[in-house]
Amino acid sequence: MRRRSDEPMEPVPGTPEAQADQRHMDQLRRARQARVGKFIVVFAILVILIVFIVANAKPVRVSYVFVTGHPKLIWVMLFCTVLGGIAGYLLGRPGKQFRFHQEQQQK
Repeated sequence: MRRRSDEPMEPVPGTPEAQADQRHMDQLRRARQARVGKFIVVFAILVILIVFIVANAKPVRVSYVFVTGHPKLIWVMLFCTVLGGIAGYLLGRPGKQFRFHQEQQQK
């Protein structure tokens, strides 16, 4: 039976192509497991944060630069959490120069 030209060929077991294919599949599996692990950690942190915020919903005195307000603690903590998340995202990702340098090294 002849192979059609649009059908991919399966690598022969034991050949370098098959070994490279197996390494690639292992890398994909590890990357998927890492994403699931990160999701579980983020989900657990979110649950703890939500429980903590809801438990502390009483009004507090907040001194802004020129005025003083009495928002509920839940809003103060939520606002600080969002600001911290944005700051962490911006500080945690590599800059354009770093990415450009990595791309040049890979070529």
